[in-house]
Amino acid sequence: STSPDSGAVEGRKGKGGGAEEGSEYGGLMFTFDYFKRPEEYESKVNRTDSLSGAEDTFQQTFSPLLQRFYTLFSSIVTYHSDLHSFLSDLSSGYYIQYTLDNLLQDVEGRQLLIETVYLYGSMLLLMEKHIPGPVREKIIVAHYRYTEGGEGALEDVDKVCKLCRSTNYVPGSPKPKKYESKLFNRLPLPPDFCKSILSRLLLDDVYLRASAFPDPSHRSVRLFPQGSMVYVVLYFCTSLMKEDERGMREVVDRFFNDNWIISLYMGMTVDLSVEWATYPAAIKALLPTLTPKNVKVLNNDNAQLIKRCMSDLKLYLTEGLLTPQYVLDNTDDILNAVRRCNVALKWRLCHRHTGDQKLKAIIDPSVPEALVVNLLLRSAELEMKVKTIFKSLLDGKQEKWDKCKEGVTGRMKELSDYFTGEKALTRVERDEGLIKWFAGLAHEIGSLDINDHTVTGRKIQHCIQALEDVEQFEVIDRDLSIKAFLKDAREGLFQMVRAVNIKSSVLQILETSTDLSYAWAILPDYIPQLHALIKADARTTVLLRSLFLKMSSMLDVPVLRIIQCSSPDALSVAEYYSNELVGYVRRVMEIIPVSVFKILTNIVVIKERRLKPLPVKLEVDLTKDYAQMDERYELAKLTHQVSVFTEGILAMEKTLLGIIQVDPRAILEDGLRKELVRQIAHAMDKVLTFQTNSSPSETHASCIKAFSALSNRVNGYRLAIEYIQDYVDIAGLELWGGEMQRIMGYYSEQEANKYLQKKIYDSQSRYQSRAIPIPRFAPPPNDSNINFMGRAVSALLRMTDASTTIYSPECGGWFLRDGTEVMGISMISLLRTSISIPGLLGVDSLLSFRIVNELRQFLKFYTSKAKTYGVLLEQIRDGLFPEWKNIEDNGRLYTAAMKKLEAIMLPILTSLRRIGQAQLMRKMIANEVLFRSRLDASMVQECLSSLDESMVNDIRKHYRDSSKPMPSEESPLLPALSTLLAANGHSDPLNKVYITTDPLEGLPVVLLIFTTSYLSKLEYDPAFGSLRRTKSSYPLDGWPLVTGMATLLKQFHPSYATSLLAYLGQFVRSTVSSILSPQNSSSSKATQTSDLPKEVVNCIVFMVELSQTLRIDEATLYECVPRYLVETIGQKDKKQ
Repeated sequence: STSPDSGAVEGRKGKGGGAEEGSEYGGLMFTFDYFKRPEEYESKVNRTDSLSGAEDTFQQTFSPLLQRFYTLFSSIVTYHSDLHSFLSDLSSGYYIQYTLDNLLQDVEGRQLLIETVYLYGSMLLLMEKHIPGPVREKIIVAHYRYTEGGEGALEDVDKVCKLCRSTNYVPGSPKPKKYESKLFNRLPLPPDFCKSILSRLLLDDVYLRASAFPDPSHRSVRLFPQGSMVYVVLYFCTSLMKEDERGMREVVDRFFNDNWIISLYMGMTVDLSVEWATYPAAIKALLPTLTPKNVKVLNNDNAQLIKRCMSDLKLYLTEGLLTPQYVLDNTDDILNAVRRCNVALKWRLCHRHTGDQKLKAIIDPSVPEALVVNLLLRSAELEMKVKTIFKSLLDGKQEKWDKCKEGVTGRMKELSDYFTGEKALTRVERDEGLIKWFAGLAHEIGSLDINDHTVTGRKIQHCIQALEDVEQFEVIDRDLSIKAFLKDAREGLFQMVRAVNIKSSVLQILETSTDLSYAWAILPDYIPQLHALIKADARTTVLLRSLFLKMSSMLDVPVLRIIQCSSPDALSVAEYYSNELVGYVRRVMEIIPVSVFKILTNIVVIKERRLKPLPVKLEVDLTKDYAQMDERYELAKLTHQVSVFTEGILAMEKTLLGIIQVDPRAILEDGLRKELVRQIAHAMDKVLTFQTNSSPSETHASCIKAFSALSNRVNGYRLAIEYIQDYVDIAGLELWGGEMQRIMGYYSEQEANKYLQKKIYDSQSRYQSRAIPIPRFAPPPNDSNINFMGRAVSALLRMTDASTTIYSPECGGWFLRDGTEVMGISMISLLRTSISIPGLLGVDSLLSFRIVNELRQFLKFYTSKAKTYGVLLEQIRDGLFPEWKNIEDNGRLYTAAMKKLEAIMLPILTSLRRIGQAQLMRKMIANEVLFRSRLDASMVQECLSSLDESMVNDIRKHYRDSSKPMPSEESPLLPALSTLLAANGHSDPLNKVYITTDPLEGLPVVLLIFTTSYLSKLEYDPAFGSLRRTKSSYPLDGWPLVTGMATLLKQFHPSYATSLLAYLGQFVRSTVSSILSPQNSSSSKATQTSDLPKEVVNCIVFMVELSQTLRIDEATLYECVPRYLVETIGQKDKKQ
């Protein structure tokens, strides 16, 4: 239940983690009351426009998550059905050789049957804790509503609804009345079977842990797993907890006489004083354990045990003491010390979580957290060393045995030969008795078998005794060389005894007694203490490796049975828990990069503000001034501190945690990445905040200030990473580039969610990482943007608002009416230095989403109005047909059309203005990116250009001759190349198709009337090289209008653009013709082409700019409007 629940929580997080992001979907989430009146609820949703729109988004975004939750609930139902079927088959005699009784007599059968009940109950308790009842109901109803086929398409829907119905229980509070009947008796287990299981738990040592904890005072620890199982099974026999005081007294005396905090599956802690509060017999039996007097005794005993453990650990961890020989000679004492440490730890770790404040006040002050952590680390270190020594002894056991046996046997044979008297330099008489005796002893030793421990050990003892007795012979007693020979032989036999005593059972005892699975959910509480320990002495990180190895034993609990049944899920389960454990390791070790970054802040201050830059040439007299010895000493000191911190983590060896090998170097790098991401994200969120109702000039000033401040901070972080990369052995600039790309990509992606129907949440983001998370921030009050990327884009849009600024293509920027630049190349360059190239690409992507959104809104608006104005547009088009012909009474036609279509002009103006504004900004960003690419990565830029050109040539050749090859649709080459080209500025936003559209009837006619409506409000300004508004109150500008219309036309067939140019040309020709007609020939001024009406001049300029933007050749333009008119306008502009 952990994975889907984490996704659900994420779905309820707010923008930046603040307000509830899922609040907009609250009207779509129904409890089981929905099934009583489904029509009423559906009609409510359909009547509300906001709910109807949100429902499509909710369905597309969360359907996979709802399916995962339903699969979880259905799996519990399936588990219960399978267990119930097995028990029915077992009782009916289906398994001929097995019955419930003889299965409970078998050790493994008893364990498996008990675990089936325990796991089923644990699933119910975990579900109730992590997914409250109302949430379960809403999930099931939502999945039911969005599943095709409804009830018929869902498996076991009735049982799932029965299981998941709310029990009105709130985690942490007392159980409601009849709680067990609401949860455990909905899908019950046979009562007799549950009672049989409970009786076995009360009578037997189910897991045979007596060898691991032989001391009677450790009984509750030995039976700790059974106590957890008893707690769960009792929910299936609640009459015992309610009425049977004698039975509950037996339960408490056996399992809970000295503890009341237990751990369920994978560390879910349970306080019996809270959970049993509503069960009279249970709480009455537990009260003697909970009395303050008894708790004080238990607490004092545990505190004394901890002191003794620390003394033992100090002894055994003395440098050089734990040798293989010492471990073999003192195995029992070491095992007892390990047992005591783990018993003390288990009681202290668990009972610090008691919910009773009075008892907590007794327990917490007696033993400081630092001492508990020290005991945990030291005991883990002892366990690791002992396990390592025993593993090496076991691996070399046979080799050592063979070597010792060969040596002793050889000595016996040499002694036998020695007493023959035939060896050189021997002056002994031949002794047949000793010859035969030593030869027989050699044969006896050679026949010893290491696998027969008992017999072999006894024979070796006899051999040792015999060698001691034979020394009493006079011939041997007076010969010192023979006595030395016999001493070596006895020592060899002693080594053989030690080899026999090297048993794998010692490792099994260690594994059982050092189990830490009960603390899976407890150990995260001690991370601050571990951090304090590391900050005090970074070299203590070496001790953490032993703790992590101790924690890796937790993984045996969830995967043991899965592996035994050869389930294909073993790998995924092991991977999940291994990742969880690695995540804990990262959280513990993250204090090192945090500390490193604090030091880096001081390093940056010294390098940037206090150290003088060294000139190329320096006078000798000024050497002392530029040396700045104090500052350089402080810099060296800080650098050494960084090295000390990283030295500690790099001293750790690679460690296998579950199925994942943890490399300390990778942990350090990930930690530095995480802290770098956090620092940069916080800096950007804090700095990039702007006023929402400011003028372009005010926004310009605030942007300059914010971008400059952010640029300095970001550049400082980059220099710091670059400075320390050699000291911590990482590729600093590669790290910097990768994380900046992730940060900007993530925040751009999240900001783009407001344009998407199917949202992208953290769990689906390709930029978000669990190991190196990117933080989310709550937006400022009354701000519609999600994060700082949205705020930056909004500031840029306010600064370049087409209703108050003028865009000049020659100057490459936006200006106020008085010529003051508010947005230009310098501003884009400053923005690049503050948010980097990935940040610029993020702004570009948000502008693309804005353009797509505006285009869709325009299409929606136009389609809705097409029915109203369809006949009128048809009449206007008939009046304009054919386009090459001049209209005689053009003034009346255009004036009437403009008046009738006046209502839709302003919405069209708003859409085109926004589209054009965004497109011009995208073009400016692309130019900046391309310039930096040519400057900083010229070889990459040239390679991409060549590859792009060659690919285009290949595609053209293919379409001319299909036999020529080109990349297939399945090939990733073209998409990858397109992405790289966009990232290097090789893209033209004005030439892109953003959306797919259906033909829109009358669109060129509407755009003609729109253009002629607003041309009179514009005038050509040679200073800016563009059309600009004649009055400051007019909310339009020339180039954004041209660019917006060009982008709109680009989404349709090229004939739309050609038709619009033809209509505009017809307007120009008709207007000029009417002016030059005989009726108006009396006007001398009007007959001069240099004094054409403003509408005609503006229209020609507009047509030229539009054709250039759409890349329409001049020949097509001159077909629509006479060439001499265009050239006349151009000459007029030059004169001005």
